[in-house]
Amino acid sequence: MTINKKRNCPFLIGDRVRFTPSERTKGLYQNIENFGVKVGEVRTIREIRDDIYLYFENGEGGWPWTEFVKAEL
Repeated sequence: MTINKKRNCPFLIGDRVRFTPSERTKGLYQNIENFGVKVGEVRTIREIRDDIYLYFENGEGGWPWTEFVKAEL
C-alpha cells in the first residue's frame, strides 16, 4: 500500500517566486532585508526544507513559503 504525503508547499525547486512578506512578518523585523532577500525581489528556489522553508542561491533564505507568490515570467 502506498501512502501519498500531501504537500503543503505549492512551489517546486526551480520555481521563480517574489518575496511578499505579510505586514505581520514585516513588523517582526527591524530590517527584514538583512536576511538575504529584499521585499519584492524575485528569486529562484534552490532548496525546500521541511516542505516549508525556501532557500535560494548561496544558502540565502529560510523564509516560509507563505511569504512568497509565484513570479510571473
